[in-house]
Amino acid sequence: MPSEVTAPTDDSAAPSVQRSGAYERFLQCLMQGAFRPGRLVTQREICDATGSTITAVREALKRLEGEGVVELIAKKGVILHEIDAAEVREIYQLRKLVEMPAVRAYAADHDPAEVADLRRRSHEIMAASTDTPEQRQALVRRRTQLDWELHQSFLRALGSGLIDEIFRKLETKQMLVRLQLPPRYLSHGEAFDEHLEILDAVGAADADLAARLLEAHLDRAQQRFLDAIEY
Repeated sequence: MPSEVTAPTDDSAAPSVQRSGAYERFLQCLMQGAFRPGRLVTQREICDATGSTITAVREALKRLEGEGVVELIAKKGVILHEIDAAEVREIYQLRKLVEMPAVRAYAADHDPAEVADLRRRSHEIMAASTDTPEQRQALVRRRTQLDWELHQSFLRALGSGLIDEIFRKLETKQMLVRLQLPPRYLSHGEAFDEHLEILDAVGAADADLAARLLEAHLDRAQQRFLDAIEY
């Protein structure tokens, strides 16, 4: 949950900014596990978690409902959508269509310093301690954030705002999938081994290999999710 968010007191000041802020803060709360799929959450709880006014939250929830992330329950609150196996398959099918051309473009024109930073942070996460529940929870958040940043790096190579928007919606639904998984399924590091292989191919400017490795990575990620939710 955001730790230093001051609740706005007046929706009349820059309303579009406030509404967008409520939406983004809600997604941040999702990433941090503040809300759980299938649980009823009141609008007041969302205001408290996001530091947003009730008007801004209502606007954000309308947008989230349109994206299939929440279901509005009249006079009660909202329920986060629970993702099923069919939706997982659809998400990954679309991700492959978008991300394989993206990683090809990234391999052809990338910033070596960015690739080196992604590699360094991946190694740090893989070596991080998981001795306590608090360390494991913090590591899940770090892994989720770095995973998002890595795939965003690929997508930026396409220079398409529309594709960025499509991916953001997919990633929001993937956050819901992650929230449905038992912690043991989020503590494994296989995905980061795969990320490092892709980054090696990118660093070598081998676009074909990077695309093949990414396709295999997405196939395995899909199967990991399916195994977990069908467990």
